[in-house]
Amino acid sequence: MEVIVAKRIRKVYWPNVALDDVDLSIEGPGVHVIVGPNGSGKSTLLSILAGAERPSSGYVRILGLDPWRDSSKLAPRVRALLDRVSLPVWLPCIDIARATAKITRTPWQEILGVAEALGVDTYWERPYGAYSTGMKRKCLLLLALTGKPEVIMLDEPFQALDMKSRETIVDMISERAEKGTTVLVATHIIPEKLEKQVKTIIKMELGRIVEIKKIE
Repeated sequence: MEVIVAKRIRKVYWPNVALDDVDLSIEGPGVHVIVGPNGSGKSTLLSILAGAERPSSGYVRILGLDPWRDSSKLAPRVRALLDRVSLPVWLPCIDIARATAKITRTPWQEILGVAEALGVDTYWERPYGAYSTGMKRKCLLLLALTGKPEVIMLDEPFQALDMKSRETIVDMISERAEKGTTVLVATHIIPEKLEKQVKTIIKMELGRIVEIKKIE
């Protein structure tokens, strides 16, 4: 079954073309990576796939559903960390985590375990606006990596993190992929430890996919 499908996707921020005739098909669980420099269209593509933006034209399906029109149906099945999305500055991460646990019916003990692994529990009672860039990234990763989603999309998950935190995120991504989750990661550089888990490498340049490499 095709978990993620994009056909002839075009996104225009007039007068700039961010995505131009993008086709993508991802089947089954595992780690799939989009790589490319700044301005290549990685974040825009992930944002459209996650349902945060509409394409100017084209066809998108996640688990057979339109991520823009069917966002409520996909909410319990898909998690995303998007580079362009933030949280209310006055809210503590712990309150957002509690709301997420209730909506997704995720046991609090599971969320607490991820928070402890990332070190989020040491500051998550403070307002989100008081966090450093790395602390904000960890809070968003906590929300994306808890529960049992069928699809996880992560935009630059290793950005602004120290080496230990990066290794923790790689381990979490690998664990979820091994348990049957489809994980799509957009990044500049694939961490060496993650390379062994990658099933697909999608290379982007100037709003286009220039190469798709399937790894057996």
